[in-house]
Amino acid sequence: MGRKTFYYSDELNDDFSPTNGKINQRKIDGTYKYKHNNIFYKALSFFLYRCLATPIGWLYNKLKLGMRIKNRKALKQLKGGYFLYANHTQEVGDAFMPSLVSFPRANKIIVNPDAVSIPVVGAITPMLGAVPLPTGLDATRNFLAYMNDCVAEGKVVTIYPEAHIWPYYNDIRKFRDASFAYPIKLKVPTVAAVTIYRQRKIFKNLPPLSTVYVSQPIMPEEYTTRAELCEKVYNFMKETVDKYGSVGYHTYIYKEKTDNEDNCSM
Repeated sequence: MGRKTFYYSDELNDDFSPTNGKINQRKIDGTYKYKHNNIFYKALSFFLYRCLATPIGWLYNKLKLGMRIKNRKALKQLKGGYFLYANHTQEVGDAFMPSLVSFPRANKIIVNPDAVSIPVVGAITPMLGAVPLPTGLDATRNFLAYMNDCVAEGKVVTIYPEAHIWPYYNDIRKFRDASFAYPIKLKVPTVAAVTIYRQRKIFKNLPPLSTVYVSQPIMPEEYTTRAELCEKVYNFMKETVDKYGSVGYHTYIYKEKTDNEDNCSM
């Protein structure tokens, strides 16, 4: 990917994913099955997740992004499931990064329904940990029950609160606090992870390399509201970016949007 200039007008809603608007999104209603107890499905999921996706993800993030993970040792104190919140700056890398941070624990990633709507691939992504957001009341009940099962089983649930991909963005965008209701409801710890970018020592025209900084766990007794938890996660991300610096690659320019304009890049 060469350098680009992205024009944005809304940090909360603008999406620069290459697939944005190009997928016929399926509806995640009460008929969507979040949990599968079939032994053959579970065996295939284990094989795809552990034997294929995990090593491929490690190779991709190490070889292409030169990924380093800092303070991963902080997670050793956590004995049960927890929620992991991270900034969203990679289309492929962010699909694999959480499982590398939480390894050897299984990791589930809450995703836009687009991730399970792609023909053929959409049937595989749930086996790799994708959990689509529900679009109806019945589906919401099933979704929340599945989240409870995941953390009860000691799994990690990852959320990208920025919601939309801004490739190689080197700052932290504001995000809503709605997704922070889950760890409060389930009374489990929260961990923040922030990806920052560092300059290559050679081939400097290529995209920068990544470093993931992991926070100390935020325990349920350390906050009372989702707004308070949201602020703690945001502050860790923002302060880490400000402390270590993050190299820019693409250029992001604010442009007031008119009624007839869509987001664009050059």
